[in-house]
Amino acid sequence: MNVHFQRLYEDAVDLLHRLTTPDGILASTVKADNYKRIWARDSILCGLAGLMIEDYVLIEGLKNSLLTLATNQHELGMIPSNLPLNNDGDISFGNLVGRVDANTWFIIGSCQYYRLTKDETTWLELKPAVKKCRKYLKSVEFNDKGWIYTPLSGNWADEYPVHGYTLYDNMLRLGGESLWQEITGEGMEHIKDLKERTFSNFWPSEDISEENIYHNPSFEQQDREMIDHFIAFILPGKYDSRFDAAGNALAMLQFDLNDIQKKSISRYISTITSEITKPLIPAFWPVITEESEDWNLLKDNYSFSFKNKPGAFHNGGIWPVWMGLFCLGLAKNGLQKEAEAIIAGFTETISENPDWDFQEYINSKTLEVGGKTQMGYTASGIVFMYLALQKKLISFF
Repeated sequence: MNVHFQRLYEDAVDLLHRLTTPDGILASTVKADNYKRIWARDSILCGLAGLMIEDYVLIEGLKNSLLTLATNQHELGMIPSNLPLNNDGDISFGNLVGRVDANTWFIIGSCQYYRLTKDETTWLELKPAVKKCRKYLKSVEFNDKGWIYTPLSGNWADEYPVHGYTLYDNMLRLGGESLWQEITGEGMEHIKDLKERTFSNFWPSEDISEENIYHNPSFEQQDREMIDHFIAFILPGKYDSRFDAAGNALAMLQFDLNDIQKKSISRYISTITSEITKPLIPAFWPVITEESEDWNLLKDNYSFSFKNKPGAFHNGGIWPVWMGLFCLGLAKNGLQKEAEAIIAGFTETISENPDWDFQEYINSKTLEVGGKTQMGYTASGIVFMYLALQKKLISFF
């Protein structure tokens, strides 16, 4: 293993330890913009990274994060998006809109914690909260047909125009349901059929059966031969074919790609590399510019300040957390060389950034680090990259 990456990995684990408190794992040591709080998705991703490397400090941190979130669950079943330490401040279920993925990550974190630790005492406390959470998610299908519908700003990319039937949220939901079913023997009816429908709609092909197509007119508008990855989201009237790294990572961790799809993903990585100049994976691609049709959904959608200039933040920013999961998904599908190239590109990029301090993202235009520092999210991504290099592919779902 590259000595520079080994050091990055060791520093990442050290940061995750420093973020771990008796109440759970903090998102960052930075107080600004509500980062020094327990965020559902951040703490659970950090804890899952700890589970996968069998780090007992982080496993305990995951347990305490889950218990803190469960204790503060809304009566309607929603899991908090984030909350302060020691009840020192308001509990947030989302600012401009609620966060669907706080709930899906909570289910996955709870089930994986129990699955790998067999901690019956903690599971007895978490199980009722998971049940309420599952009931809540069932309600946001709205039409009782299996996919959950995410509002604009309704997941981690809360300042980016991804919404509707999103790949990311529905892969999380399916992953959580699969884990729940494995543990309890209960679960969604027809989950196998729903997975098949999800696979064939989010990577449209000629092989899909008529009854599995979500919406025929918009499906037929797709140039299916030009699609080299799972698409980001589906709306009534639109299959949006942009690339979503997190969604594709989660899909690759659950689905087995066929040979054509493996070649397509590899080709797409090469395409991105030629545009960015290094084999790095942006959160979403292509970038949205002032000339793009959805610029109007981006330009005023923020809480503290506008961060989504082309190449930055959600708008083409390269997030190590999702790039790490993407590498795990590649390795799981036998695309080890592609994963290794991405990790080498990341390591080289960080070595060229003297200001590196576990920032949220790398700007895809300048290759400079950006966003808040000391992010557990970023540290967990480096752990996922490490696991991809080790070929230590503990089942994520």
